[in-house]
Amino acid sequence: MDRGYIYVNKNSFVKNLKYLSQISKKKTCLVVKANAYGHGIKWSVRNAREAGVEWFAVASIDEGVQVKQEFKDSRVLLLAEPSVGQLDNILKNDLDLTVYSDSFIDALIDTGNEYSVHLKIDTGMHRIGCSPDKFDYLFEKINDSNLSLAGICTHFPLADTDKGDTQKSIDLFKNTISNIDKDNLLCHVDNSASTFYNLDEFFNMVRIGIAAYGIEISPVESVNKLLPTMEIKTRISNLQYRKKGEAVSYGKAKILERDSVIATSPIGYGDGYPWNTFPEGKVIVKNQFCKLIGRITMDQILFDVTGLDVKVDDEVTILGYSDDGKLNISVSDIAEWNKTIEWEILTNMSKRLERVEVE
Repeated sequence: MDRGYIYVNKNSFVKNLKYLSQISKKKTCLVVKANAYGHGIKWSVRNAREAGVEWFAVASIDEGVQVKQEFKDSRVLLLAEPSVGQLDNILKNDLDLTVYSDSFIDALIDTGNEYSVHLKIDTGMHRIGCSPDKFDYLFEKINDSNLSLAGICTHFPLADTDKGDTQKSIDLFKNTISNIDKDNLLCHVDNSASTFYNLDEFFNMVRIGIAAYGIEISPVESVNKLLPTMEIKTRISNLQYRKKGEAVSYGKAKILERDSVIATSPIGYGDGYPWNTFPEGKVIVKNQFCKLIGRITMDQILFDVTGLDVKVDDEVTILGYSDDGKLNISVSDIAEWNKTIEWEILTNMSKRLERVEVE
């Protein structure tokens, strides 16, 4: 080990997907944007296909191409309208498109090509999507054209915190499309959070993101059977002895309150380990929590190992369990230390750390 590794657990990932599928009893579309929440797109697609997943959602054409390179017969949904200049690339790679604007739909029709599209309705997120009162117009425009309507969808802004508001969005969606024949269409509205409680058979596909990677964010009480799929480990690269009253790292942000043994590890915000992890953050060494003792730098961190029998190259757990299984640092812990969300922690994990599959 040089800088460290991100260990991605195949068994946990596959079990999560199968568990979520059992809950929803619907087709699963796995969201693999942002390098599959830091886990690696190709790794996630390969193992998701083993679990029976055929649909994948991405944020960019490049991500879609990576999915297709792994399994050409995968269905890939681009979650927002790309620039019109990319239409040839969309066609070449057989990507499904989320559509919602007059001008973009017109541009698709003008090509004369048969794009597969999913019409998105804005039911409260107010980010992208057509207004409910414009749905019928766009639905008819698509149906009367060379385009192939594969699905209708929306996205919830409060699925992880407010079931009541989410139900209002569900009701609005169902009312908006009540006059159409949806028998041959995919109706997908649920994300990781709402998959746990919106069991309405009106819908036939769910878009699973962060839950597949072991993070439960649903507001409903449930037995958490999701398994973490990522661990991050590095090593001690340096040891130094510092006196009480000294300080280490940029800004000399903390004065040592005792004579201390300070360890360095070669991981930093350049690897995706957030700058704000200090001063609350900690790592695990020799089955003990060790507090960070100075600001996170681009390539290194420092932490207090006073009283531990350690040496250079000893393993350091950044994310995951101690060797004895008694201590754990979770994605939620790191997010809390940084006053941010789990999504940001996972998606910021740099490709500079090699992904290693474990089972």
